[in-house]
Amino acid sequence: MNLRTLALLAGVLLPAVGFSQTWTARMVPSAGETVARVVMDEASDLVVEVTNTASATYDNSRLSEVSFVLPDGYQFLGGLPAAETPDWKIEYFDAPSRRLTFQSVVGCSEDAERGLARGESARFVLSVVAPLDRANDKANERLVAGTYGRDQCDGTGYTINLATYSWTRSSLSSTVTMTPRGLATNGAAVARVVVENRTNANTGTLTVDNPTSTSAVPLTTLTKEAPFNKTVPLRGAGVFVINVRPTAAGTVAARVRAHATTGTVTAPLVDSPMVDVGAFVAAADMDVVDAFADEQVTLRLTLLNTSTANTYANAHPRAPVLVGNATATLVAGPSPETVAQLAPGASAQFTWRYQVSGAPGASYQFQVQADATLNGAAVVSDLVTARKGRIVQQRVRLSHEAVSTAATNVTVAYTVQNRGPQPLIEVKLFKPAVNYFAIAASGPQQVNDWTLYYDDAYFLWESDSGEGIPPGGELTFRVTYSGFTAVTGDTAFRHRLELNQGYNDPRIHVNALMTLLAVTSAPDVQRVTGVARDGSVTLTWDNPFNHGGTLVLRAQGTTAPNTVPVSGTQYAVGDVLGNATVVYSDEFSSASSFTDTSATNGTTYVYRVFNADDARRYGPGTQPTSLGLLATPRARTAGQPLWCYSVGLSSLFQPVTALGEGIFSSFNDSVVGSLTSSANPAEDGAERFRPVKLSGKVGSRFPVVPLLGRPGQQFLVVGDQAGVPAVINAATGEFLWRNTTIGLGNISSFPVTQLLDYANPAYRAVFSNVDLAIFATRVSSAAQNQVVALNAATGALIWSYRPNDLGMISGGMLVDYTTNRLYVGTKTGVGSTSTLRVLNSLNGQELGRRALGDLEFGVVRNATSNQILVTAQDGKVYGLDPATLDTVWTVSLAAQPTAAAFTHFVRPLGRGFLASLSDGSVERWEMGTNNVPVKLWKTPIAGPSGTFSLNQGGVVRIYVGSSDGKVHQLELETGVDSGQVSLGPAQDVGTPTVDHTVSRLHVGSADGRICAFPVPFP
Repeated sequence: MNLRTLALLAGVLLPAVGFSQTWTARMVPSAGETVARVVMDEASDLVVEVTNTASATYDNSRLSEVSFVLPDGYQFLGGLPAAETPDWKIEYFDAPSRRLTFQSVVGCSEDAERGLARGESARFVLSVVAPLDRANDKANERLVAGTYGRDQCDGTGYTINLATYSWTRSSLSSTVTMTPRGLATNGAAVARVVVENRTNANTGTLTVDNPTSTSAVPLTTLTKEAPFNKTVPLRGAGVFVINVRPTAAGTVAARVRAHATTGTVTAPLVDSPMVDVGAFVAAADMDVVDAFADEQVTLRLTLLNTSTANTYANAHPRAPVLVGNATATLVAGPSPETVAQLAPGASAQFTWRYQVSGAPGASYQFQVQADATLNGAAVVSDLVTARKGRIVQQRVRLSHEAVSTAATNVTVAYTVQNRGPQPLIEVKLFKPAVNYFAIAASGPQQVNDWTLYYDDAYFLWESDSGEGIPPGGELTFRVTYSGFTAVTGDTAFRHRLELNQGYNDPRIHVNALMTLLAVTSAPDVQRVTGVARDGSVTLTWDNPFNHGGTLVLRAQGTTAPNTVPVSGTQYAVGDVLGNATVVYSDEFSSASSFTDTSATNGTTYVYRVFNADDARRYGPGTQPTSLGLLATPRARTAGQPLWCYSVGLSSLFQPVTALGEGIFSSFNDSVVGSLTSSANPAEDGAERFRPVKLSGKVGSRFPVVPLLGRPGQQFLVVGDQAGVPAVINAATGEFLWRNTTIGLGNISSFPVTQLLDYANPAYRAVFSNVDLAIFATRVSSAAQNQVVALNAATGALIWSYRPNDLGMISGGMLVDYTTNRLYVGTKTGVGSTSTLRVLNSLNGQELGRRALGDLEFGVVRNATSNQILVTAQDGKVYGLDPATLDTVWTVSLAAQPTAAAFTHFVRPLGRGFLASLSDGSVERWEMGTNNVPVKLWKTPIAGPSGTFSLNQGGVVRIYVGSSDGKVHQLELETGVDSGQVSLGPAQDVGTPTVDHTVSRLHVGSADGRICAFPVPFP
């Protein structure tokens, strides 16, 4: 007798002790559980760990076939080998007998090892539906007789003690969300738990334990929505709201348990989707989690800057990592590849398209993270995980993924899609939570060639012909809901369907989510801008963190789109809403820009941009205002703008020119930059960076300067009316620094700088490595107004001047580098009529003061005459000697001085100046024979702005904006108005600036545009 025969006989004749062939089937608890659980009356996954526990040391058999039989009353939906043990296959499946058999994929004649050797284990996922026949939990549920294990090659049988392992049948089902998905450390979050009653009776009082953390990030429970104990009816649901706070940075999910306050009525532990906590946080999502084989899905990564001060640069995602046993092939992405900056509070989205494939039940899930820089140092987000998706053969799509609880008589279409090998001959819809979804009297609708049955628990459509929904087909079933119960926050409820493809075949369970909306509006997009060029308008915006898609409406004329989109409704390009047309629509997208090439040159349009969240709920579309964004594309012909950059709010400040490269300007609370690209009209006028939001409104234009130790770089020195001084990188829009602690008060005047590279020896003796940035305040209290000098590289305070009698400072200051003097013009303040102060720019010490009346505009220096020009609101212009502060001359330009004689400070020209007067004129004054200016000419210009001159080929022209909506070109010698360009209807037009290197003028308007025109005008 050989050893092989002896082993076989031993397996048959010897008792199950010592040398027995045995195996176990342990039910694996999910994370946090002590026992495996399934839920009554719904699809549940039961994970079984099989182990070959044979003890015979000479046993050459291997456990290569296992067969499971479920208890009476259970449905077997199917199963799969777990992803970590793929070398098994389904050999036999019989739903009526509740049997599923797995076998090793290695055949008996193959050299590879088959199945499990002694001591080895494998896991299997059994998809089951537990019976609904109890009012509470049932413990000690076990596999039943007929369950076996064997070696399919030599026939060796393995015995199992079925009483060893069991699972619990739970009577409640629950889901939990935690929002927002990204937040700062110690930020407020809300855990929302939906508990569904799966018993066969009304439940007693239910409750939910305080959420626990799934990671090292502590989760503190703050408050709970009262009443927190709820009685839930049969087939109903209870919604529990818990306010929590994560107190450390990192990723975390809220884990909760729902149960009755007494008795054994329990739901399995559930975890919320991942939430990321910190300063640079991320969230990952997928648009399709029930994909057909070879279908494309979209992965989206959303980044959020939760800080209030830091700006992240060059944010870009790493390649996603696939988790699961499906195959995912990259089709496109990431889109975009990078985001130049992520300002405080801003977010950005990146998307990828993947084609997924695999056997039914195969899973796909992605992990992803992103990199960026902060102040030049590398930072990386946490690794975040999207929801798990599966390859399916059947699924359902809802016509209403979200609905307002105020809606009534809503007919929901359930479209069942079949990609399986057989027709679907039955469709059963289990009624969703009956205490939140009220069925209308009309209820479910009949479907041709199908018979409708229903009871208290479900609606059932049965195919009359047996043809049903064929492979590759789909069919829609409709149910009307009369109303919905209000919720305190957006709450998603499951709608469950059971599909049947044959009366002896396993049933197929599919789900879809419908969200009841507590809030009717999604967050708005931010920083909406547009560039009108020849034949196109390019819109750019920032998506909020809660973003699913974008809708753009366009109205012709100057009236904004007057009808907002309806939440829950999907619109297509060409749809008409009120006076507007849809010109762009997307969903689950990272897009933050759209170019409208259907725009007609010479036609004025107004655009409104609406954010839509994943529930297709729309934002109010009020960015930058509800008046929308006005744009008029024009051909690049004589007298027409090369481009106009629309910001939607008044932008009358004179643009600051970076010669040959672009311009900088501001509107409301934002600083903007546009590029000059004379060689490429398609890029001309494009944004240099996204608008940079400050803490308050910007009150003046600002200098653009180089700073010490940063060769080749330029910086914007700005202050805002919230009193926050800052320096911004002109290339990227990043803050070099913001001083939010100095507490200056309203900054409305033009800041000035004194730079070491241009300073005299006296300056260098005091500051060997410091550039100065000087700011002044405009507050009502003369005791609080001040002038401060800060280190331009760090924002640190160098000196301050606060004499307690300083009037409001609105205009620009003047630094005289040759004398290290700072000239400050003010309004009259309480305690002093001295409105011109002269300070030592090195230490802030007062050197002199003059009483010259209210000075609202900047002090300037005429380089030719070396005189300080002061423009007083009483109509006088003063020429001062910079050495003595004595008045060299005074001229009165207003016949009857008023409080608003000028619209701008006088601009030095030659040895004289140009003046813009409130009486509707521009005057040129030049020094006379007695060294006192005399008027050379006066030209009527309605509401003139400040002026700017251009000397081209020895011909000098003056340019000035007007309240007639035009920029006027005046001849230097005569003042003749020789040409104009129009920005549209009559409105204020700001002070222009001219880039002589590319012969173009830039100017802003009251209707929120900054335009570029060729000069000279025709």
